[in-house]
Amino acid sequence: MPHTILLVDGSSYLYRAFHALPDLRNPEGQPTGALYGVINMLKKLRKDYPSAYAACVFDAKGKTFRDDWYPQYKANRPSMPDDLVSQIARWSMALRRTM
Repeated sequence: MPHTILLVDGSSYLYRAFHALPDLRNPEGQPTGALYGVINMLKKLRKDYPSAYAACVFDAKGKTFRDDWYPQYKANRPSMPDDLVSQIARWSMALRRTM
């Protein structure tokens, strides 16, 4: 697979894992299910679809070009659940510490 790249819609994976798994929490009581699910789904994807490269891309926070193109974009979508927001925030902080 010398010229293949695996692209993943990370935001879709986050929501999918969040809603598919039970309310998993760490010993401190913080929610962890979405991140646990995403990591496992990515591991399985890499195993099932070997590639030379892989990238997991997430939606940008706030307004994007899609909002300019179509003002009703996500107009009826509810806000992100707080338990998912907190997992993303902790994950972002952990990634910053490792870079």
